[in-house]
Amino acid sequence: MFFYRSENPLVEVACTLPPTEDDTEALPSRRMFFSGLGATALLGSGCSVGEDFESPSTSLPNQYFHTREKDAQSRGAAEWWKKFNDPSLNRLVELGLAQNLDVQKAVERIEQSRAILSGAGYPISGASRIGEAKVTGGGTDGRADSGFVRAEASWQLDLYGQLKREREAASYRLASAFADANVARTTLLDELVTAYIDLRFYQELIRVNQRVVASREETLQATQTAQSQTAQSGDEAADEDTTEVTELDVAQAKSLVATAKAELPEATILFFKSASRIGRLLGQAWERPRGGLDKKAPQPGPDTTGLKVGIPADLVRNRPDVLFAENRLAEAVALAGVAEAELYPRLQLTGNLNVNYSSSDWLPTAGFFRVGLDVPLFDLPERRAKVAAQQARAAELLLEWKERVVEAVEEVQNALVSLKFHKDAVAATHDALDAKRDVLKLAREGYIAGDIGFLQVLDAERSLLSNENALALDRRNFAVDFVQLNVALGGSYG
Repeated sequence: MFFYRSENPLVEVACTLPPTEDDTEALPSRRMFFSGLGATALLGSGCSVGEDFESPSTSLPNQYFHTREKDAQSRGAAEWWKKFNDPSLNRLVELGLAQNLDVQKAVERIEQSRAILSGAGYPISGASRIGEAKVTGGGTDGRADSGFVRAEASWQLDLYGQLKREREAASYRLASAFADANVARTTLLDELVTAYIDLRFYQELIRVNQRVVASREETLQATQTAQSQTAQSGDEAADEDTTEVTELDVAQAKSLVATAKAELPEATILFFKSASRIGRLLGQAWERPRGGLDKKAPQPGPDTTGLKVGIPADLVRNRPDVLFAENRLAEAVALAGVAEAELYPRLQLTGNLNVNYSSSDWLPTAGFFRVGLDVPLFDLPERRAKVAAQQARAAELLLEWKERVVEAVEEVQNALVSLKFHKDAVAATHDALDAKRDVLKLAREGYIAGDIGFLQVLDAERSLLSNENALALDRRNFAVDFVQLNVALGGSYG
């Protein structure tokens, strides 16, 4: 192994030559010999400028906050949405992965990258040309035909690995396209499952408001009954311990019924907007919700038993956006090698063959073989600038990769904490809701019996409504946290 160092300080080429008995003694003379065209010819075998890509690394914690896991986890094609045990959701995800327009566009970019790879680094180029001229004379000359067939091909010797680096860059570009498609699939799953959770959340709000309307109508009826009884008994039968029902109480009860009914349209609007969003994510323009989306299904709740999050280092191989950033970096490193190869002479072999004929006679065949050597001279500063720019681009993409890894760890940490505390909130709000129902029941009974005033019933109803809405929201947030955690952990869905 020896190093050929050019006058250009940016380039150092490592080459492997067949060993000889006096390899050590012959080394100085070889270096003297490898100059000019001699270096160009002899370095053509086994030499590549630029750096071979190595996967980057960065410092990461040993485990996530609030976890004790220390074993690596390979996500693969983790179908985490099936933890909701919701057939409607499973069907929507299946349709989305097959029909989403962003996913389909990403798949087409894979085909573009595959086509680029198939032609990258090809050393042979050529052209064939067929020309023909016909001249017809008068008299005894008759008609004279003439023409020619020409073929020409060039072969570029990959002296410094330029073509090799071009193939590497195209290969990494294809890998980036696959990762980009998985980014599109992951984004789809995030948006689609979240839209479905929101849809069921708004459905629950509609049901809560409908129950509130029914409850307040019941309170209004009780208020009107109590007022009627008060009017019939008159002042002489009035009991000092009985709360008098006034016209104001009846008016307030009617107002609460109207307020509850006024809140129904907004929840309905949000429900249909969520349904329309699901249709867009499926690549369809829906006239109305389809396939059970408008049925009274409960809010989805994930089964978190057996959930494994692994360790932060898993994100480097599980997150498609991190893999995308890594392959973009690898492509930039390979392109830097392509730019460095442009600093050196280029050797090209060209062959040409001409076949001519006139009338019915074939003329002698002619051809030539040419060796072309392109030596960068006047534009060398421009080429050096391209190398420096490409190396700086690779350095930028390395920082971008590190940034994506740090963001990925942050997203997992946040989702883990949110999932834990929203799960606790669901349990606590559920217990509070049971207590609020008992309070409202007792308040209404006391109001009918004349033991308490109307304001206490009103407070009990408002408190119950607030808790029912809070429980629906906590369930929604808990489900969304589960989605965000799994999206943050990554996974391939190709």
